[in-house]
Amino acid sequence: VADAVVPGGVATGLVSMPDEYEAPAPGTREIVGSATLQVCVPDAPLPPPFPTRRPYRSYLANVAVCPEARRVGVASKIIKRAERVSRLWGFTEMWLHVNVDNPGARALYEGLGYAVVGEDPPWYLDRRYLMVRKFGSRGVVVP
Repeated sequence: VADAVVPGGVATGLVSMPDEYEAPAPGTREIVGSATLQVCVPDAPLPPPFPTRRPYRSYLANVAVCPEARRVGVASKIIKRAERVSRLWGFTEMWLHVNVDNPGARALYEGLGYAVVGEDPPWYLDRRYLMVRKFGSRGVVVP
């Protein structure tokens, strides 16, 4: 896990390869999955640079696992590690988007306790669901 604070005090980080993953050969390492953890306003009505009064949130993006390493828990470990970093940053929840046409990823997130709280408008070409998980609970209640 690599963490940094960028100018302006916004924390950023990259989460990749869980510690529990064993390298395929002695002395070598292979990255099999990655994700980007950032601080932003994923539920803003308009994208930056338009102003919003909504708070900054912990946001997970770009979760990717190579095909050979899928269905063995790599994505779940990456997401759990990102949640741990989010807690260390002081957040009580983590947000993410998942494409509407990716039911496998949506099922993964729901299995980890995420709930859909929004959806891109119909005119978006690549529509997504907005999902959130409050830490310390299996259910999600968002006002």
